[in-house]
Amino acid sequence: MRVPGRSEPDLLREPPPIGSLMETAYRRLKRSIIELERPPGLQFTEQSVAREFGLSKTPVREALARLHRDGLVTPLPRAGYVVAPVTLSDVSDLCDMRSLIQSESAALTARFGLPEAHAARLDELCVDDEDGQLGGPHFEERFRRNYEFESIIANGSRNARLAAAAADALDEMERVVRLAIRLDPSMPPGRIQERRAIVAAIIAGAPEAAREAMARRTASARREVLDALTTSTAVTSASIAIP
Repeated sequence: MRVPGRSEPDLLREPPPIGSLMETAYRRLKRSIIELERPPGLQFTEQSVAREFGLSKTPVREALARLHRDGLVTPLPRAGYVVAPVTLSDVSDLCDMRSLIQSESAALTARFGLPEAHAARLDELCVDDEDGQLGGPHFEERFRRNYEFESIIANGSRNARLAAAAADALDEMERVVRLAIRLDPSMPPGRIQERRAIVAAIIAGAPEAAREAMARRTASARREVLDALTTSTAVTSASIAIP
């Protein structure tokens, strides 16, 4: 977990320095998994990644060890690795954890207040209704804006560990949200109003209102994500066992 300084989710971080082979391999692999280029359940080998990236096995092996600790890949005995699956139970737990972290972050940010420039940026970022859907031609830019919105609130808490935990949760959520939007790119009703309520409470310096507004927004997001995932044929065609 990152603690010192400002914590940002992976999506907002700068590329690793040139020459940092392990970090380069780690970031490239991580992004390919999060962005679903390597989908859940895909099997691959250390050697195939080393060839693809033009690297030796050592930095790739170290990168895969980190990704295993991140929960994004699972080693297979004598058969390489598999990209970790996305399950409804794990997504539900992850959404609940994100709600706890971000609700507390919103309350602390409202308590301490934001610099004027950060408050103005937060207000600007809360509006996200282009094309009336979450997908669309400017999806990547809008996705980054959404993560910037979350990051300003997390870092505004002035609690380095809380901000680091928020960044880690957002990293885990990114792959899930990308998958959910592929399944259902529609814009949920009330989304913008919920975000505006968070910003209004933070700017007003109202911690409890900010906590409640963020709790409402993250509860809606949890429902939106789980509803989208349940439309997948992997879920709808699964055999139901007798408990």
